[in-house]
Amino acid sequence: MSEPNNEKAKPGSLKAKYVINGHDGVKHLIFHHESSSNGEFIVFVDKELDLDWECDDNFDAFIDTGPIKPALRKTLNAIAQLEPIAHNWPDDLKLSAKRLLGEAIVSELEGDAIGASAALANAQTFFKSKGRQVSRYWTLRASLVTGGIMAIIAILAVLSRNKLAEALGQVPFLLLLCFCAGCIGAVLFLVLRLGRQPHVDSTAERHLHYLEGAARIIGGGIAGMLVGCLVKLGLILPIFAKAGEETLAMCAAAMVAGASEHLAAGIITKVENNEPPKKEKANANH
Repeated sequence: MSEPNNEKAKPGSLKAKYVINGHDGVKHLIFHHESSSNGEFIVFVDKELDLDWECDDNFDAFIDTGPIKPALRKTLNAIAQLEPIAHNWPDDLKLSAKRLLGEAIVSELEGDAIGASAALANAQTFFKSKGRQVSRYWTLRASLVTGGIMAIIAILAVLSRNKLAEALGQVPFLLLLCFCAGCIGAVLFLVLRLGRQPHVDSTAERHLHYLEGAARIIGGGIAGMLVGCLVKLGLILPIFAKAGEETLAMCAAAMVAGASEHLAAGIITKVENNEPPKKEKANANH
């Protein structure tokens, strides 16, 4: 949000400049005030979706000599803290946010401190609720793109399984399928909102949300690959290996592991806790 620059302002009415003729920089006109007693001001959102306001010399003098200057400065400081949050938001949400903040400026310039406080409170509520939605949208978009790529890789791997198994080896090929299955399971976890969702906040950069979304999917793929290894080793679900359905068991377990934040870690911990007693028991038998 920029401050009014009256030194560079062209002479003439702001109404003629902005309202009647339509200024090139105005995206949305929030409010226009004109009075013979205290002058004229205008509050608007420009083409870059930045909140702006201007006033003529009479209203500028009214601000300097009137009681509204301290309250106006306080409101502008509060707006300066909120406005950058919407920097990377979609244009429609950004415009709505700037309009709410503009109403606070209008109320303050008109001497309505209570109305300005109410407008700021509404804007804070809007930023909080929409910030969570935007943050989740960014994370889901990155997650869906990453999961979609993994799904395509899995389909291509299945279609060319004979060549890939021959080139990579049977075990690496199965682990590749487990990795893709784990990624798909992680996407299901995010889309269906399974488990406790973390607190999200769009004040962080958009690229950080993209990185976090992709990292969650890759993490699900790694968990799926680890659980697939345990199935292959017969440490879990050994009955499927005896029934000749080892590949199906590996992929199914990998997908469940990717969809659960705790399954892979729980299985590994269980294996670690069970392994020493088995060794001790074997040594006791000898």
